[in-house]
Amino acid sequence: MVRSEDWLYRAGWALVRGVARLVWRLEVVGAERVPLEGAVIIAPNHLSLLDPPLIGCACPRELRFIAKAELFRYGLFSRLIRRLGAFPVERGAADVGAIKTALSFLNDGRAVIIFIEGTRGDGGRLLPPTPGVTLLARQSGAAVVPTAIVGSEKAFPKGAKLPRRAHIQVAFGEPITYRALFGERHDRAARDAFSEQVMARIEALTQMLGRPIPRAAAPV
Repeated sequence: MVRSEDWLYRAGWALVRGVARLVWRLEVVGAERVPLEGAVIIAPNHLSLLDPPLIGCACPRELRFIAKAELFRYGLFSRLIRRLGAFPVERGAADVGAIKTALSFLNDGRAVIIFIEGTRGDGGRLLPPTPGVTLLARQSGAAVVPTAIVGSEKAFPKGAKLPRRAHIQVAFGEPITYRALFGERHDRAARDAFSEQVMARIEALTQMLGRPIPRAAAPV
């Protein structure tokens, strides 16, 4: 069961996990690697609109996650998703507002999910990392848990109107910190190297699950 003081979050977690096990045969590997205390960044790849709730119900920590601002314009629904951990980001505002909000949660010792690719892939290749995870890890000192999800692109492909049956797996890797690897370095080379380290670990997790997703070739 998830660790949360909010009964609604616990109920939602149990409901989504039950549905995911029934419909998508959800398999979770390495949940014990997620630190149960302190600031944590869950850093997964991204394949489907189903990923946030599926990773949320796989994780033993209560998560905070980004959702587009349009979803917060509907009174009751807005209050519900805020209770379930969502916080808004405005389209076209890059990630500045979301990064500031995420950093405030991390400074309070909470767990935040940030998709390191920044957008959905197709399951054929891992997309290049965006800088958000590394920025948050460097500024907050939070542990980063590389996380892999596979199969969700088959359960709810881009353009699909309804979910489909599929086998979905989520794997959590060993946590790492920016400071343990690069200390107080703030240079571009260190930041890029940390992002690549997280991506390499996500790729290794997909291989461990037996459904490898290779990284995209680095630009020349």
